[in-house]
Amino acid sequence: MGITGFLRKRYTEWNLRPMDAVILAYLALIGILVVPFHRDVRNWAAVPFVHAGLCAAVVGLIRWQSSRPGPVLDFVRTFYPVLWICFAWTEMDNLVTMIFPYWANGFVVRADLRIFGVHPTVWVERLFRPWLTELMNFFYTIYYFFIAAIAFPLYFRGKRKETFEFLFLVTFTFAVSFLLFLIFPSEGAWVILRDKHTVEPEGGLFLHFIQWVQSNGTMRGGAFPSSHVAAAFTITLAGLRYNRPMGLVILPLAVGVALATVYCRYHHAVDAIAGIVSGILLYGIGRRILRPAVRPLPGQG
Repeated sequence: MGITGFLRKRYTEWNLRPMDAVILAYLALIGILVVPFHRDVRNWAAVPFVHAGLCAAVVGLIRWQSSRPGPVLDFVRTFYPVLWICFAWTEMDNLVTMIFPYWANGFVVRADLRIFGVHPTVWVERLFRPWLTELMNFFYTIYYFFIAAIAFPLYFRGKRKETFEFLFLVTFTFAVSFLLFLIFPSEGAWVILRDKHTVEPEGGLFLHFIQWVQSNGTMRGGAFPSSHVAAAFTITLAGLRYNRPMGLVILPLAVGVALATVYCRYHHAVDAIAGIVSGILLYGIGRRILRPAVRPLPGQG
C-alpha cells in the first residue's frame, strides 16, 4: 500500500459525528483566519500549528476509539467536546479583536439605554441583597453542571445516539457564539461601566466562587450575544427533547442564568436577550442539520 492509500485508509474510514465536524471546522477556520487577521493576537504564528495539532488529536482519538472501543475510550471520545469548549473559551480572550476592535461597545450600551432608559447593571444595584446576590451567583454556578445533568443520564443509560445529538447541539451553539464574538466584539458591563458601578455586592460561598472563576477564567470581550445564556437555552430545549424531567428542572435555572448575567454585571441586558434568541434559533438550526446527518451507531436501530 502506497503512502496515498495509507493516508486515505487512515483518515477516511472513521466514525465522524456531527459534533466532530463542528469542532474540526471551527479549529480549521480559526487557524486559517488568524493568518491574515492577527492585528493584536499574541503569538499569532503559533495558532495555526496549535489548531492543526488539535485537529490531528481529534482525528486520532476518533480513529483510536473506533478500532479499540472500551469504557474509558468511549467516554473520552464522547465527552471531549467539553474540553474543546474550555479551550476555545480561554483562547477567545486572545482572539476576540483579531478582526475588529471593540466597535460593538457603543452599540450594546446605546441599545440598553434605548430599550430600558437606564443602564440595567447600574439600576439593579438598588436590588442588591446578600440573599439575592447568593441566589444569582448560585444560578451562575449551577450553569457549569447543565451539560452533565442532561448528557450523563443519557450516556449511562446506553442512549449513545441521543447523547451525540445533544452534544452536537451544545457544540454548535458554542461554536457559532464564539464566531459571533469575532464579528461583534464587545466588552462586558463589568469593564465598560465599571466607573458607574458604585455598590459592591455582598454574599457568601457562591459569590466568592464565581468571583474566583471570573478572576481566573474570564475574558474582557465575548459579551454579545452571551454564550452562557445561549448555551443555557439550547441545553434546556435539548433537555426537554432528550431528557424531559431534567429539562424541566433546568428551564427555570436557565432563566436564572439570564437574569444573573445582568445582576452580576458580567453582561449588558441586550447581551442576555440576544443570548436567549440565539440559543433558541441555533437549537432549531441544529435540529434541522441533524435530520439528515444523524445515523444510528453500530448495533442500534
